[in-house]
Amino acid sequence: MKLSSKFENKRRDLEFISEKTRYKILLTLLAEDSLSFMQLRDLLSSIPENNLNYHIKILKENGYIKNKKVQDYKRSEPRSFYSLSKHSIELLEDLGLTDIKPELHALLHSTTDEIGE
Repeated sequence: MKLSSKFENKRRDLEFISEKTRYKILLTLLAEDSLSFMQLRDLLSSIPENNLNYHIKILKENGYIKNKKVQDYKRSEPRSFYSLSKHSIELLEDLGLTDIKPELHALLHSTTDEIGE
């Protein structure tokens, strides 16, 4: 039985985001909207920096997150911020996860533990 392309694309999306680190990154960006690499690293402190960087790159290359560079910044300030792409927002919405955004945000700010542990 062949699945329609819509369902096949959803299946691929679910398989792609089911990797634990990618899922944590997406949920963290859902909770916070936009974060620098340093902010992500601090919130997801149990993930080694090189591993975090690798998964951010993979998510960005596959259209799950966007990267916005700020033109005016001080040396001590971040100049690049990550956020969810429209595709990721739609996927997380289909999964019902956008409904818990306030809870995710509160969880991030109430504990030093990260999402998903």
